[in-house]
Amino acid sequence: MKSDDCISPPSQFYSRKPVIVLSSPNRRQRGQDTEAGYTHSEFDDTDDMLDRHVESVLTRKDRVKRTLQGVWSFLKTPTGIIMGIYGFLVVFWGTALVLFLLKWINLHNANTQGFWVEVCSQIECGLFTATGIGLIPSRILDTYRVSKIWHYKRKTTKLRHKAGLPELYDVDDLPDPAYDPNFVHVLTEQEEQDLHHHQVKFRESQTWYRPHGTVTHRAFPINTALWICLFVDGNSFFQVILSSSDSLQNRFERPAWTTGTLIPASFLCGIISGVLIWRGGQRTRRTEKIEQILRIALAMEKKEKQGLSHGSTENASIHSPGTPLRLTSIACTDDLTASSENNDNHGLIVASLGSPAIIEEMTIPAMK
Repeated sequence: MKSDDCISPPSQFYSRKPVIVLSSPNRRQRGQDTEAGYTHSEFDDTDDMLDRHVESVLTRKDRVKRTLQGVWSFLKTPTGIIMGIYGFLVVFWGTALVLFLLKWINLHNANTQGFWVEVCSQIECGLFTATGIGLIPSRILDTYRVSKIWHYKRKTTKLRHKAGLPELYDVDDLPDPAYDPNFVHVLTEQEEQDLHHHQVKFRESQTWYRPHGTVTHRAFPINTALWICLFVDGNSFFQVILSSSDSLQNRFERPAWTTGTLIPASFLCGIISGVLIWRGGQRTRRTEKIEQILRIALAMEKKEKQGLSHGSTENASIHSPGTPLRLTSIACTDDLTASSENNDNHGLIVASLGSPAIIEEMTIPAMK
């Protein structure tokens, strides 16, 4: 889930695709891995580093460290630098405003105190205006796209009910002839093309949105996506009123209720939209099978390496010598996809655990 997409729209010169930054183990980790059956020569292999990283994620170890590494990796990107500076300015001037209002910074002069309160308010308002008003065109376009998707969802449901067809297993995963040409058509060809166009464009604009299910997630709820866009629009709406009030009236004529009401309303819309994005991502996850397969694969690999390190061939005979078990080289992705499409929660799944989709969801993403 990426709520920063509401603040920073997609750009052509920079990719927001998350990647994993793997680090070499320290001395303590080397000792622990040696006790677990790993040899020193294996640390130089990228696959072993990835295996170690996945195992760390599964065991929930060093979560804070991984999070901080992800934040630092993001801050070193072009988008991260801009957002880092922007966030620092918002926090700095917002804190200064609170300190002046509470008179924790007391200048012992009512006029001077009010002047600095006004300066902090204007700077804070200007920072929020850059995103709240500057991104209005892209926000309106996103709202239009998701409203069209929502319209086709309702129309599909009504037409299927009218035709006596069973309800879709996932009402948010609308059938698309581009991916499944054998489904029963209820929309016209032009409507299907229009739906596909808006889904693709909205997915490119908001990376938290998924029009169709994947091996790690179900389709993102369309109703929730619509509410997210409406709350983001509300953030811009209140920001327009606040900016107009601050620009057209000086601090002596401006009513106190305008700033005291509009700023919380604008903040609240942004916070609610962020919570809905996070909640939607959490509710659509289906990583239980992936975690189970990863744990089994890690256990099998560790058992094999322990057998090899002691000169044993019994454990190594599980796989042929030319195809050692690696989390980054396990095949049969089609079986996982088929099981996911059939919503089989009890079937055997063998996945390509090195695929970008799984790695992205099983780790703390870091921007390179």
